[in-house]
Amino acid sequence: MKRFEQLGAICLALVLLLFRGTASFARDGFVITATPAPAKRAFTLDDFYAQNPLLDRATEEIMLTLSNRERISQMVVTSVGERGRTPRQVELLLGYTNMGGVLFLGSPKQRILQLTGIFTDIAKRRYSLLPFYIIDGEPSLIAQRIGGAEPLPPAGSIQDEAECEEVAGEISHLFNELGIHINYAPVCDFSVNREVIGTRSFGGDEERVWSLAGVFIETMHKNGIVATVKHFPGHGSVRGDTHKGAIMLEQSPPELEVFRRSIDAGVVSVMVGHFGVHAVSEEWGVIDTGGRPSTISRDLVSGLLKGRMAFRGIVVTDAMNMESVIGWENPSLEAVRAGCDMILMPEDEIEFTEALLEEIQSDIRLYDQVSESVRKIVRLKLCLGLVWEGT
Repeated sequence: MKRFEQLGAICLALVLLLFRGTASFARDGFVITATPAPAKRAFTLDDFYAQNPLLDRATEEIMLTLSNRERISQMVVTSVGERGRTPRQVELLLGYTNMGGVLFLGSPKQRILQLTGIFTDIAKRRYSLLPFYIIDGEPSLIAQRIGGAEPLPPAGSIQDEAECEEVAGEISHLFNELGIHINYAPVCDFSVNREVIGTRSFGGDEERVWSLAGVFIETMHKNGIVATVKHFPGHGSVRGDTHKGAIMLEQSPPELEVFRRSIDAGVVSVMVGHFGVHAVSEEWGVIDTGGRPSTISRDLVSGLLKGRMAFRGIVVTDAMNMESVIGWENPSLEAVRAGCDMILMPEDEIEFTEALLEEIQSDIRLYDQVSESVRKIVRLKLCLGLVWEGT
């Protein structure tokens, strides 16, 4: 964490700037430029996939104000809490540049409210874009992730669509109360893998999993919360736990149809898992990550998910500090090359940002891909009201 200490003093000085502007590192120091506030517009989640010229224009206006470093930083999701960064480290990261989001990993309600206030105030002093606040709001995890939250029945014990709507509604209400924008749920994996999935899943067959996952997604969406289906392309039939090491699936993931139906229903976010796949699907053809985790496989992310399945939303990695992926060279950079739009918990957020910044300066295709990823992120922030217009 020496990097955080070295940046501490200068980051705090920047945070205390009295004018709203953007600041970025140049090779010979800081460049600080004033950023005009975008015109006030009101959008909702329903607009994300809609043909909306006003939203298109607002997105492009914001894109023009962002330096390359600020664009890349929008792709980063850092973390705070148990097994995450300390609040102080997150403050320094936000002082360094505008991180795209913060995942909360186990904090009491009042602490979440306090931290979101602090982080938002830092962002407002320097940037037009505010962070996404995110929680793994699976029914079985909610009481672990939010201290003081009432326990909810695990997904595997939810009986029907009515109960699922009630549970998802409670989670949505709690998220809105705390100012949380994105839910890294529902789990769309089947419950075959008892080691890591188990009752986190809605069940073991397509119809049950989709019927309940579909209700969960819809309930989140109508309450203004972004749902994230996971773990693409389907962790349920994989033996082992990607938190502990590399694993490979040697058959076509049976959950692919659930993910397809989620995409067709308009889900905004998909999380890719860290397991590899070597299989042939009747519908989707050869699915082969080449021995690599799905997260860093271009054939899987860009070829299957973005290509053949035509997903146009936000692709986020599973946590990049997991054992199944950290042994690969530059895994966060490889995840971007694969086509992922947001990188969850890279081992070193600043090192990743600087490495990708260097890469896009000499690779125009990667530059264009990164710009398209950030364009989607900016569009979603406009839909969620996370664009600060100043006072």
